[in-house]
Amino acid sequence: MVTIDQEANDTRVERHASWAELFFDLVAVAGVAALAHVLGPELDAAALSLYALLFLALWLSWTTFMLYGNVAAGQTRVLRLMVGMFGLGVMAASVPGVAHTVLGHGSDILPLNVFAIAYIATRVYGSKLWQRGAVLLDFPVVQYSAGLLPWFASLWTGEHWKLGLWAAGVGLDLILILVLSGSSILKRVQSYLTAPERTRRRPRAAGPAGTGPVMHGVSVDPAHLAERLGLFVIIVLGESVLQVVAAASEAQYGIGLLATAIASFALLAGMFGLSVVYGHAGLPHLRAGRVPIRAALGLHCLITGVVATIALPLSTVVQHGSDPLPGPGRWLLCGAVAAYFTLGVATGVASHSSDLLRTVSRLITGVVAPLLLGLLATAASGRTLVLYLALTVLAHLWFERRLTPIQAAATDEAPPAAPSAS
Repeated sequence: MVTIDQEANDTRVERHASWAELFFDLVAVAGVAALAHVLGPELDAAALSLYALLFLALWLSWTTFMLYGNVAAGQTRVLRLMVGMFGLGVMAASVPGVAHTVLGHGSDILPLNVFAIAYIATRVYGSKLWQRGAVLLDFPVVQYSAGLLPWFASLWTGEHWKLGLWAAGVGLDLILILVLSGSSILKRVQSYLTAPERTRRRPRAAGPAGTGPVMHGVSVDPAHLAERLGLFVIIVLGESVLQVVAAASEAQYGIGLLATAIASFALLAGMFGLSVVYGHAGLPHLRAGRVPIRAALGLHCLITGVVATIALPLSTVVQHGSDPLPGPGRWLLCGAVAAYFTLGVATGVASHSSDLLRTVSRLITGVVAPLLLGLLATAASGRTLVLYLALTVLAHLWFERRLTPIQAAATDEAPPAAPSAS
C-alpha cells in the first residue's frame, strides 16, 4: 500500500508542479468559486445539496487530469491539460445557469445539459489519457466511465430526473472509489491474459509479435501529489480572500470594516497555517507517509469543499458586519469551521499525529464551540462571530507551534514498499 509522500521508487527524481499544472489548478478553482452562485442568496438544504453535487463533479474532473499529470511526469502533454481546462471552464460557466434553473425555479434546462455534456466529455477524455495497458494502482476510478452512464441518460430527461441521475452517477463513482482496488484489477486482468486459451470465452487480442497485450501497474508520485493537493487548498483559500476583498470594496469604510476584514483574513490565514504549514498535502494534522493515497484524496475533497463555503458568509459579514448573520448564514459559517476541525481530528487520528488529550481538546474547542456559537449566538453581530471563530483557529495554530509532534510508531516510520507490477 502506497501512502501519501511515500516514495514508490527510491530512484525517482524530485519534481514540482509545472506552470501548465498551476494554470490548470487556477481554472479548476475558478469553477469552485462559481459555486457561490449556488449558496447565495437563499441558503437551504436544496442549495447545499446542489453545491455538493456540482463540487464533486468539478473535483472528480480535476482529479482525473491531476493524476494523469502526476503519473506522466515529463511526458505530460500540455495540449491535453488545455483540453481538460476548457472542459472545466465550460462547467464553471454553466454553474450560474444551473443554479438559476434549479433554485430559482427557471424553465431553461439548457445550462444543465451544457454542464452534463462538458462533464461527460471531460471525464471520458481524461480516462483515455493513460498509456495502453496501464492500471493506476492508487485511484483507478479515474480510468473508468461507469459513473457517467446516469449523466448520459440525463440528457433526455426533465430537470428533476436530471439531478437524480447526476447524484446517482456521482454516488456510483464514490462507491467505486471505495471498492475498486487497482492491484486487484491488475491481478484479475493478468490472470485472464495468462489463462489457457480454452478457459476464455473470447480469444485474446494479439499484441506485438503475437505476445498479447501487456498490462502493468502505475503508481503516483506521492511527493508531487502532496504538493498538488496543498496548492489546490492554497488557491481555494486565496479565492476566498479575493471574495472578501471584493465585498469590502463595496462596503462603507470605517473601523468596523477594518476589524471585520482583519478577523476574516486571520480566519483564512489560520486555516492556511493549519493545513499547509503544520499539515501536509493541504490537510490539517496530517503527517507524511501515514495515510493511504486514496484516503488522502478523499479527505482533500472534503476539506476543499468545506473551505470553499466559508467565503460566502464572510463576504456577507464584511458588508453588514454590525448586523447578526441570518440563521442559514450563521450555520454555514459555524458549521464549515466545525466540519474543518472535524476532518482535522479524523486526519490526526488516522495519521497517528494526535493523542487522546489533543483529540479531545480539538473536538471541544474546534467542533463543539463553533456549533454552540451557531446555536446560541443568534443576537451576536456577524463581526463578533467571525472574531470568535478567528481566535479559535489562531489558538489552534498557536498550540501547533508549541506542542511537540507525536512520533510515528515503527510500523508507520517504515511503511511497506509500494506494490510492484509488470
